[in-house]
Amino acid sequence: MTWAAARRFRWQLVLLAVGAALAAGGAATRPFSWSATVLVVVPVVVVLVLAIRARPERIPRTARLRRGVAVWSTLLVTASAWEVYAFVRQPDWTRANYAHPTLSTLLDPALEHWPLRFAGWLVWLGVGWWLVSR
Repeated sequence: MTWAAARRFRWQLVLLAVGAALAAGGAATRPFSWSATVLVVVPVVVVLVLAIRARPERIPRTARLRRGVAVWSTLLVTASAWEVYAFVRQPDWTRANYAHPTLSTLLDPALEHWPLRFAGWLVWLGVGWWLVSR
């Protein structure tokens, strides 16, 4: 194994350990608590800072790229609008309300137990990493 490959392997192990620690911490918190919010905000801010600092290569603009951006942007805006609307319409922002369910409210029964919540955090972190690293 070359020095660069060994360094990359160690970096990947560190990222996996940090991800597992975040998932364990997130799974141990109560939904809608400040500690859960911090465990979501911190990785998002770190990734945003890294993304802003990166110098991406120029991607040629094609019709396929424009369609993909349009579809994903529409999905993101629609899902965000639903989340914001449902959250704002709740009588108490610290308790789930089934009259105006957010995505978290809908997933709560499935993520009620610690092992499933841990798996949910791992999936969330993995999908986030996949999206950022593409």
